[in-house]
Amino acid sequence: MAQIADSIHIIILTVMFIIVLIYSTVVIVRMLRRKLRIRDASREISLLKMDLLSKQAHLQNLIEDSVEWTQSDLREYDETLDDTRILKGKLDKGMTVADARTKKLELMNETVDLFETLQKIRSFENRLEDAPEGRRRT
Repeated sequence: MAQIADSIHIIILTVMFIIVLIYSTVVIVRMLRRKLRIRDASREISLLKMDLLSKQAHLQNLIEDSVEWTQSDLREYDETLDDTRILKGKLDKGMTVADARTKKLELMNETVDLFETLQKIRSFENRLEDAPEGRRRT
């Protein structure tokens, strides 16, 4: 009888362990399936958003294409293009002049720096020439 009691304890513990193992496996599988469903739903939402944006852009294009231009609108549009072209040309010319002036100023600044350095060198040379023989360094 003692052997049967020990065997029943072992059997009960084994059955409980198997039940816990099966339950934990079922829970893990459910969690994985839920994650997969959430990921798939997220992808589906992204696709629907992109489809909605493309349809909205298409609708906007249709709206813009449905506008009829009058002769005065077309004339005003052409005048605006001409004004833009003229202003762009003036801006380009102004930028070219500004770049040339900036380069000239930079070169003048560098020339002044070089002349100052040359003047310093000359003053040092004059000091060396005017210095007595004993104090000269060779």
